[in-house]
Amino acid sequence: MVQANFIGTLAPVLFTIEIAIYALLAALGVAGLVIFVWRWKAISAAQGDSAKWIKILSADLRKPSLDHVKVSPEEERTLPGRYVKLGVDNAGLSPEALEKLYDVQESAERRSLEPGVSFLGTVGANAPFLGLTGTVLGILIAFNKFAQAGGKGSTEVMVAIARALVATALGLLVAIPAVVAFNMLQNRIKETLDRSREVRGLVVARSLQAASKEP
Repeated sequence: MVQANFIGTLAPVLFTIEIAIYALLAALGVAGLVIFVWRWKAISAAQGDSAKWIKILSADLRKPSLDHVKVSPEEERTLPGRYVKLGVDNAGLSPEALEKLYDVQESAERRSLEPGVSFLGTVGANAPFLGLTGTVLGILIAFNKFAQAGGKGSTEVMVAIARALVATALGLLVAIPAVVAFNMLQNRIKETLDRSREVRGLVVARSLQAASKEP
């Protein structure tokens, strides 16, 4: 009896929390979609045309000079273009020093590609638990209504139970797309960095070739 009175007293608070969870899940779903579109466009813009640079840098490796390589301002906005520009601007460095510069550059590029991606992973991992919490609260409210009705089922009780189950469904509807978006962006970032490493490798190869010809 004391427990029933306790739940009955908390019922308005539980209902408020349940509705807040619905609102939070909806907000997370919208935020996840916005972040996915934002990062997908940013990563796509950063990809550039690595095949073009690989073709240019692979040509006549016996003449390692990069004097003929020009990087336009538009190409500098892409990751492969920035890698080539770094090699051109530091052509006089030793291959080891150039490798260190590229390590620093890659770390910075990764940070610039990843903002918001971890948020999608967090949403994907935790949205189901938020939904489950909403369901538990809703079931408590439904049982309280059931007790107030003297143990007899009513439309109000059924509505409360249905609303509680919606929370779990909403949590899954938010989590599944977030996980898919997280994996897609991670793969896109990996692909972009892998292609840029191919460009980096050719620039360093030219640097090694130039160093081997020095007396």
